[in-house]
Amino acid sequence: MASGRFPAPCYPRVYEEGQSLANKYLVMYYRRDPLPVRLGVVVSKRVGKAVVRNRVKRLIKESFRHQVTSDMTGEFVIIARPKAASCSYEEISKAVEDLLKRAELV
Repeated sequence: MASGRFPAPCYPRVYEEGQSLANKYLVMYYRRDPLPVRLGVVVSKRVGKAVVRNRVKRLIKESFRHQVTSDMTGEFVIIARPKAASCSYEEISKAVEDLLKRAELV
């Protein structure tokens, strides 16, 4: 499970030093690190108004929490694409699972 808040000023380190993967709804940047899992979620105003953006953030965080394993480590930044606004929990969960499998983390 994510160890806590991952402040936005730390995101550039993940962008520069990490790797990225993308699918239809999400873009994931990840950086392998011996520290516990830390997750940051970015949802821009292009996705929708505040209620929609917060819903997408909650869905991403919850699906990531269900996918993470006890032996996973590293820093993750997940960016929602505008199409994510109309997704159900199952679709977001499958998108997160797809990214983690492609990164060979689960």
